[in-house]
Amino acid sequence: MPFGLTNASTTFQSLMNDIVVGMLRRSVLVFFDDILVYNATWKDHLCHLEVVLSILKKHELFARFSKCCFGVTHIDYLGHALSGSSIAMDNAKLEAVQAWPQPKNLKQLRGGLRLHRLL
Repeated sequence: MPFGLTNASTTFQSLMNDIVVGMLRRSVLVFFDDILVYNATWKDHLCHLEVVLSILKKHELFARFSKCCFGVTHIDYLGHALSGSSIAMDNAKLEAVQAWPQPKNLKQLRGGLRLHRLL
């Protein structure tokens, strides 16, 4: 979808939510063009992955293979490191937070606290 269109991302998000509605938050998460298929078992994962890929094909949507990760047990997704047993802050984000300088005045402290709320 072209970047120049004002509502392109909203339209695409709405489309994705509509076409995978039965799987949302059960085995699929969609955030704009990031689609995460997750399951407790390998068998379920393969089944749901096949369904998602079929849905994309049916609606003439494409996934670029070079940007896909299949069958992994750990993935960085939207600034978080996800695995089968935990959710943690992405290491790059954690290192950036640790590298922040100590605030020298109240204004800098407030700015840092506002940023921490976003994490």
